[in-house]
Amino acid sequence: MVIRSNVKKYALISVFDKSKLKFLCENLNKQNIGFISTGSTFKKIRSLGFDCKEVSKLINFKEILEGRVKTLHPKIHASLLFKRNVKSHISSFKKLKFPQINYVIVNLYPFKNTLKKTSNYNKIIEMIDVGGTAMLRSAAKNFVSVTAVYSPKDYNQLINNLNKNGGNTSLKFRKKMAAKIYEHTSKYDNLIANWLSKKNTKNKERKINLKYGENPNQSSYFIAKNNNTIFDCKISGKKLGYNNILDVNEGLCCLGEFKEPTCIIIKHNNPCGVASSTDIKKSFINAYNSDTMSSFGGIVLFNRKIKKDLAIILQKKFFEIIVAPNFEKSSLSILRSRSKLILIESKKLQSQQSNEFKSVNSGVLYQTHNNTKINKKSMNLVSKKIPSKSIIEDLIFAFKVAKHVKSNAIVLAKNKQTLGIGAGQMNRLDATKIALMKLNKSFPAKKFVCASDAFFPFTDSIKLLKKNNCDAIIQPNGSINDLKIISYANKNNISLFFSKNRVFKH
Repeated sequence: MVIRSNVKKYALISVFDKSKLKFLCENLNKQNIGFISTGSTFKKIRSLGFDCKEVSKLINFKEILEGRVKTLHPKIHASLLFKRNVKSHISSFKKLKFPQINYVIVNLYPFKNTLKKTSNYNKIIEMIDVGGTAMLRSAAKNFVSVTAVYSPKDYNQLINNLNKNGGNTSLKFRKKMAAKIYEHTSKYDNLIANWLSKKNTKNKERKINLKYGENPNQSSYFIAKNNNTIFDCKISGKKLGYNNILDVNEGLCCLGEFKEPTCIIIKHNNPCGVASSTDIKKSFINAYNSDTMSSFGGIVLFNRKIKKDLAIILQKKFFEIIVAPNFEKSSLSILRSRSKLILIESKKLQSQQSNEFKSVNSGVLYQTHNNTKINKKSMNLVSKKIPSKSIIEDLIFAFKVAKHVKSNAIVLAKNKQTLGIGAGQMNRLDATKIALMKLNKSFPAKKFVCASDAFFPFTDSIKLLKKNNCDAIIQPNGSINDLKIISYANKNNISLFFSKNRVFKH
């Protein structure tokens, strides 16, 4: 047993990880630093052959409540917190007749590892460290005089600093360790808070690994926040992929704009065909006919139940995913004949989101989701020509779709059916040309309305639209050429509406 009678400085040691305890004690002992400890750490230090003062004897208070209360005592925290250069502090501390603690080496209970090993509530609760965090925080607060270390990875730094400074540590080192203490205890507390909140709400976060990300060389996974995810609602078909999830999410957001029976077909995160009617089967036929080529291999979403007659039609075409609130039993047996076809019941899936996050270089972008409502109140007639009720309804329909098309976006529609969609172009004129190309391929000489996700900066696009029988246009205002656009619409007998909101989508 190594016993020293001239010890003036003490290290309070309480460690869960005892793998480096011998190394620590040997080197602290060389600096004539005495040891104070409790519980299993006290026994281990003694078994290693070092003298050690037991906390319970120093404070004259035995451990209670099965070890829950060991170091939560005024004498201990006074030794950690008293200011070494303030006479009143020194005087008050001397009256306690307690050793001066200048070093605190404490490992916290392994709460995170316990969560991985067990779901037993009582076992997890007992791994919430109270006394350890209290000692570390007290010592870190008084870093001007006290050195606090929580990780065995920092033991070498501690010993090297002591050797370099003749048995003391530098203020720079103590401050550095104090910062690490507060960062560590903050994360520790946050982990506990997250576990408790999930425990109370019965929500358990799940990590679901995906085959790959947007491309095969990219790894990916899905973090499930509750039990109503796309994975929980999948009832048939192959495994969901990263791109599948993005497409279904976008489709649901777009579908949430409509109350009447509506079908939306999504391809590469853009609507390629959308239609509303009084009958969901008719809505599908119209949406599919909007762009039959792009619809091939797409994701089809409905806001009404799929019945047998519709299932027969769907089964004959190639789609990756079909989403609907529910399916009739007879329709399921038909659709499941395609073993890889993914079927999702969407009644528990949210159609609207509240927040959006995107990782960018050196940070994360945040914005509220664009939940703006599109209706008659959100648009103003700025031209002389007054449109019919059906044209206004088509404009509202088209602008709802444009809200979910990548910018620059142009949507052409008639009778609540998209006739041509120009998506993701770097200029509005090209988006218009693409939309018209699709219109003229499938619906030549048909009159239509146009929705633009942002203002037309020039009349070039509107001239093309008029040439191809456009009756009415809806667009946000804000261009320096707004008056020229209005003037052109009036001269060419076009109904022009300005929407109150822009609907860019990047």
